[in-house]
Amino acid sequence: MDNIIIYGIRPVIEAIKADVEVHKIWLLKGKRQFLFKEVEKHALKKNIELILTSNKKIDKISKKNHQGAAALISPIEYLKFECLLQKNAKKKKQIYLLLDGITDVRNFGAIFRNSLATGVNGIIVPESNSANINPDTVKASAGAIFYISTSKVKHLNDAIYELKSRNFEIIGLEEKSGLNIFDEKFNERTVLILGSEGKGINKSTSSLVDKKVSIPMKGEIDSLNVSVACGISLYQIKRELT
Repeated sequence: MDNIIIYGIRPVIEAIKADVEVHKIWLLKGKRQFLFKEVEKHALKKNIELILTSNKKIDKISKKNHQGAAALISPIEYLKFECLLQKNAKKKKQIYLLLDGITDVRNFGAIFRNSLATGVNGIIVPESNSANINPDTVKASAGAIFYISTSKVKHLNDAIYELKSRNFEIIGLEEKSGLNIFDEKFNERTVLILGSEGKGINKSTSSLVDKKVSIPMKGEIDSLNVSVACGISLYQIKRELT
């Protein structure tokens, strides 16, 4: 895989702090805010090439909302599913997030932020019909993506069978479920499955879950943005497991 250019001051900082291989950084010359000073300090400490330049130059490097910062980094690798399970095998309490058909990069990135905040042990996505880890995802995650192990599997259902064999409880978030997520108890080993906002969880995958829960809602709108629903659900599961 080729190196990628990430953009945004926070993603650049988190890439450095997470020990991602950063090859080069471009910063807007003259910026003296705290976060820019942080980048300069870490770049100097780790001997990363730092180029102080104009906004016009950074615009050529990244045409996105770069906030005066961009960096060239090594590609972000997916962790093999078996390695992900092995990595967390000795932990008593584990939460995995399984994403079925989440293709919007902004939602994908926001889900990483939620996952980091709630201590999720890993995110599992399918090889097809999923957003990819790219510069837009990194920006949307504010760099959280560097701290969450992510696995890509050929078939989500095969991953579910393996997780079931390891005594994980499989929870599907579905808006039509009659089970209120705030009334339920959760296993110390829990997998939360989120489907796309349009289609929800695939039928064959939904048939494998141990429990389907929903978030109670008032008002005329009967669904939440998937990343918002993710955050609410993860905090409730985490609260039950604490």
